Amino acid sequence: MEFDFICDRDGLCSLELNGGEQTALERWFNAEERQSVAALDDILKVVAALKEGKKREFVSNDAEFQITLTPDDCFIVANWLLFDTEFEAKFGRQPTDELEEESLSADENDARAECGLDDFAYLLEEWRVFLLENQS
Repeated sequence: MEFDFICDRDGLCSLELNGGEQTALERWFNAEERQSVAALDDILKVVAALKEGKKREFVSNDAEFQITLTPDDCFIVANWLLFDTEFEAKFGRQPTDELEEESLSADENDARAECGLDDFAYLLEEWRVFLLENQS
């Protein structure tokens, strides 16, 4: 996974993932909640517990995303997509035309991401170091 960290002239830090396939992961990292080193430390503790076998799964929601961590993987899904899936399971998919369906499919691809837990942990650690170096 290739990435760049950016700090603009106003001191706002952001992560840019190269390849464009992990938009949800990029947006999760760039959320205000992940600008806090303390919040990152909490997540890194969870990752360590998963790797040590002390936890089997971790699920957390924020305003935009749900993150699920397992000993092997990280899954990030936009909350609206979870709601859409629940709605579909309960009421069935509403008929849409082909163009709408294509657009929805592209939005869904941007609303979910997955990677290995080791890659996620590495990205968290690097992001934490970058924030420490660039935030006052």
